[in-house]
Amino acid sequence: MDYIEIPEIAMVIEKEIACTLSPKRYAHSRSTAETAVKLAKRFGEDQWAAHLAGLSHDMCRGLSFEEQDNLVNQHKACIAFLSKRASLAAILSDKEYREKMIHGPAAACLLCHRFQVRQESILEAVALHSIADDAMSPLAKIVYIADKLEPLRNRAADADEKMQTLDLDSLFAYTLSSVVKWFSESGRPLCPYTAEIYSRMPKL
Repeated sequence: MDYIEIPEIAMVIEKEIACTLSPKRYAHSRSTAETAVKLAKRFGEDQWAAHLAGLSHDMCRGLSFEEQDNLVNQHKACIAFLSKRASLAAILSDKEYREKMIHGPAAACLLCHRFQVRQESILEAVALHSIADDAMSPLAKIVYIADKLEPLRNRAADADEKMQTLDLDSLFAYTLSSVVKWFSESGRPLCPYTAEIYSRMPKL
């Protein structure tokens, strides 16, 4: 895909998600994109790729589980390059977490199939934004962080400071720690694979 096409695709997707997502989810998607762009600029990554991935990461949230599942089953070749990632296997092999997290892989498949996005770093960032992974690309880490720390989220008071001062790997670790803390405090079950990644990660 030509980089020149990304702004055009982003415009189409923004118009679509404005209609298909709830106002809150749409605002979150825009805020994630804006945060991802700022982080991409800081860490020397492609800002348009960050914008597109951030904007589209939740684009399938308005679909039913069956519709999302069908997208993945019909267009799994779009994310075949991630087939050896334990994170994707963790999403797709566990019924409970497949229902909760399939929106990421589904959005990646929709980007690839319908919008002809072929840039693997964008598809990876979208597919894995809910679960994290040991081998995430810089762009995927940026989108994961932006999704969790964008300013509309209920986040730690020092989030802005951390985004401005920590290196990318440390910021990723901080974000993952924040996710684990949120799940613990809310009493909700954390995906076992995410917990496994956190257990292996050096603590700040």
